[in-house]
Amino acid sequence: MSAKPDKKMKKNTDLNNSVKTQFKIPLKKLPDTLAQKVCNPIWKKIIDAIEHGEVQPILELINTIDKEPRSPCLPHPFKKSMDTFPTKSRREGMCNFIFFSDLNHNNEWILCQGTSFVDALFSTKDYGKHKLSINDKTIINSLRRVLKKENKKNQQNSKKNKAVFAGYLLDQTRPYHHFYDQLKWMVHLNNTKPIVSQNSFFRPKYLDEIKRFKRTTEPTFSMFPLVIGSNQMGMKLDQYTDKMEKVVCQDSLKGFGISMLNYRWSKFIKDIKKISGNNNTLTLWFGISGQKRIWIEQEEFLPALVEELKPWFDSFIFLIDGFTNYENNKYETVKGTKSIPIEQDLVVIHSIRKKLLLHPNTSVVSLIGKTYRKKIQYCQSADFFIANAGAGQLVPHRFCKKPGILHSNEKHCVFPTGINNTTVKSVDKSFVKDVGNLFTKGKGKERLGSGLISYSIKVQIVINMIKEMLELRD
Repeated sequence: MSAKPDKKMKKNTDLNNSVKTQFKIPLKKLPDTLAQKVCNPIWKKIIDAIEHGEVQPILELINTIDKEPRSPCLPHPFKKSMDTFPTKSRREGMCNFIFFSDLNHNNEWILCQGTSFVDALFSTKDYGKHKLSINDKTIINSLRRVLKKENKKNQQNSKKNKAVFAGYLLDQTRPYHHFYDQLKWMVHLNNTKPIVSQNSFFRPKYLDEIKRFKRTTEPTFSMFPLVIGSNQMGMKLDQYTDKMEKVVCQDSLKGFGISMLNYRWSKFIKDIKKISGNNNTLTLWFGISGQKRIWIEQEEFLPALVEELKPWFDSFIFLIDGFTNYENNKYETVKGTKSIPIEQDLVVIHSIRKKLLLHPNTSVVSLIGKTYRKKIQYCQSADFFIANAGAGQLVPHRFCKKPGILHSNEKHCVFPTGINNTTVKSVDKSFVKDVGNLFTKGKGKERLGSGLISYSIKVQIVINMIKEMLELRD
């Protein structure tokens, strides 16, 4: 008969207490008791501000770090009266990790950023997140990968010198988090330090006017330009959101009026109208998805729409939106995946083009793989949009303020910000039927993450909404 494990042994099995990492890392779950665990008043104030939506204390701390010419001194969160300094930062997945230690290279701790200035804190003895932090698994898995990489580095170069702040990582793998967690605050910060990231979905041109970081022999660290995550703020329309959306649109259109793209695009539209013999052309922005949250009728919708709207329109221009590239036009597929999103979207648009061959009065313009800047420029000519209520709505709805229709699955109508139910409407959930994750086999696929679930909406339901909103009466 085996002896029962005592509480101390059971506790140790839930932690990664490897000598190599030295940090306490839970296997699956982080307690959301950070507000109680931190003992330094500065960190108590910051955590409390995040949990209660108070922006100013966090802005003040970020601006202080930004203007510090030397390595900023920040107190240890779990120990009283102990000064520590950043030694490096490491970017992994959705997270950025900033490492700290004291002047003797002891008392190490890590600040984890995801969607807020602080999402979690780790030391050799304590760890935790606040009540509004991002997913536990996202934080823990990213930190494990970072520490594994650090352990593989040459231990001879492990001396921890104080690091100076090099600049901001305007860099996220998901567009929504890029704009509404990072860029939203970046345009508001009184920053003196530059953007140092390579991959960005959108980077306002005025930010490039800030002087580049001077090379130094000292170690450097970078941080996300985060204050409080948009989801944590309740996804409300506020002064920060409004300012960011205006900056994105205005920055994209600056100089566009005389650009070659604008000239060619205007000529294209005139040629289409000339072919039809009338000026009665509908230019529709149509969002597709080839990876997740797929509207399964998306490929048959446009041919059906053309048939229905023939009494009112002589020709149709379809701006088909899907995968968006980084500003530098470099997208690297995740290692181990069979295909990248742009390829999956191209399969969908090829099918749509083929189905529209029977309708010579239609033209398809593919925006798949273009940047947000280019998409905003094209969207200026759109009369109406139909898009997924997630990131697919960003260009037509949030940045260009076009009228249109949003759709999503039953459980995941994300990003409802600013839907006024007059110029923009959502497909009623009673008309939506979830069909599960189309890329997962086996039972229980309907119960997987709601962000992955595809859905069915009858084509006629959306067509009727368009006719009503465009006031097309028989």
